[in-house]
Amino acid sequence: MRRILNLNQPGMLFVKLIGLFMVMIPAVVYAIMLVFRLSGIARAFLLRAIKISFVVGGLIFVVFLVLIIVEQIQDHIVDMNYQKQRDQKILLSNGKYECQYCGNQKVKKNDKICSVCGKEFAEASRK
Repeated sequence: MRRILNLNQPGMLFVKLIGLFMVMIPAVVYAIMLVFRLSGIARAFLLRAIKISFVVGGLIFVVFLVLIIVEQIQDHIVDMNYQKQRDQKILLSNGKYECQYCGNQKVKKNDKICSVCGKEFAEASRK
């Protein structure tokens, strides 16, 4: 399974956008209403702008939550696959193998037990 979602970098962008639309824009618009003591049509327009900003921020928040849920599901699947194959040695490019328990890269093809951590390998590595 190829990982298609990683929110490490874009996560901060989502948080900034949510903060902008749900905190900053409504606060600035409300401050403008208070400073200029607006009433009537101008006040109604600015209140509507605040509501629209909250809705946009809420939509971004919902999208962010859905993406986090999808990423967590992907991470769980990757971890389950790793746990299933953890007792196997991995073939490296130099012809040696690596123990997935401790990272020992000096495991030989015929080794049944890791010389560093003592874990037993289930079967010969597929690749």
